[in-house]
Amino acid sequence: MRLFLFAVLAAFSWAARQLGDAVVNDPVGSALLSLGCLIIGGVLAGEFAVRFRAPRITGYLVLGLLAGPHALGLETARDAELLRPFEGLALGLIALTAGGEFRLEVIRRRLRPLAVLTGAHTFGILIFVAGALWVFFRLVPFLPSATPAETVVAVALLGVIAVAVSPSTTIALIAELRARGEMVETVLAVTIVKDLIILLLFTLVTALSMSLLHGGAPVLGDLIHVVVEIVGSLLVGAVFGAMLGLYITKVNRLVPLTVLALALASAELAQQSWVEHLLVCMAAGFVARNLYPNAAGRFLDALEQSSTPIYVVFFALIGAGLDIGVFAVLWLPALVYVLVRGLGVWLMTGFPASAAGSGRSMVRYGWMGFVAQAGLSLGLAARIQREIPGVGEAVAALVVAAVVVNQLVGPVLWERAILAAGEQGRERK
Repeated sequence: MRLFLFAVLAAFSWAARQLGDAVVNDPVGSALLSLGCLIIGGVLAGEFAVRFRAPRITGYLVLGLLAGPHALGLETARDAELLRPFEGLALGLIALTAGGEFRLEVIRRRLRPLAVLTGAHTFGILIFVAGALWVFFRLVPFLPSATPAETVVAVALLGVIAVAVSPSTTIALIAELRARGEMVETVLAVTIVKDLIILLLFTLVTALSMSLLHGGAPVLGDLIHVVVEIVGSLLVGAVFGAMLGLYITKVNRLVPLTVLALALASAELAQQSWVEHLLVCMAAGFVARNLYPNAAGRFLDALEQSSTPIYVVFFALIGAGLDIGVFAVLWLPALVYVLVRGLGVWLMTGFPASAAGSGRSMVRYGWMGFVAQAGLSLGLAARIQREIPGVGEAVAALVVAAVVVNQLVGPVLWERAILAAGEQGRERK
């Protein structure tokens, strides 16, 4: 029945966009039609992916990729803009989950691996990827007319983006598989900390790049602004988390709706002010979980109840935003970038994890949790394209092409890692 309903919706959507103006010229009607296709098609694609031993997220992504404006056109770019509130809502729920799973006792227990792996990823991956790409671009010029300075800037920015991962993919698969254990806890902790560091690192490298290309001193004011934004967002999130924990403890009614309301409020606040949505929700989840431990179970259960349908739309929208045509044009440098980044992630995870005393599963399979890339990488690419004309456009296009591969391969690898480590389906502590 669901397959029949999806076929009818998809056929009507395609016909309306090809033959008629009523739906196309009605933005709300068009967006609702796209939403119906993404929800029903996403659920079916997720179930289909499971039959082939792939994570549901891969099914959502592929469905979005096929239905998006770069393929069948069941969803248009204007629809994506109208459906953007789902993105803010999903990212808020993902960040709340991340904060809620980030327990103080885990930090204390994993402090050494967390510090070692975060340092190795932040600096090791950047240096390894930038160096390897520098050699490759000398042999096979990616930018034939680029000056040596522009080539340095390009490989440095690509090295920074290589450090970035997809927290949304990491957390969504942990929730889907109900995964718990040393490897999952370590990968999640490193992912969260890297999310904070990457903003500072990107701002610093961008400032140095602008200085190298145009002369003058780096604009350190931008770095100070990012630090203030991070600290302020964490403080705002801590207040939200304390209020949420108090509400769950004292009232304990309609908790799933309350969690959704908090995520929406944070997204709207981020639109209207300088705070960072992900950091606000991450801090709120952390405070609610750790300041009110008696309410932790109800809080995380509410997140699970609220998140599944939102995740379907969110990952389908990510898939719709991926342009497979960019990869078709830049497949060689993109493939080299993906392979070099993958090798860097493997090297900077296994050896440092072993040196830090991590368990066998983290040493052997942990690197698979750092492959996926999505929203953060695309956002950084858009900033590069906007702020560094010329070389920035080529770098952004290469990043988009690489994200297409990493976001399709990453969830599959991360699921394999969790299953190989035997950390799926464990009870929450």
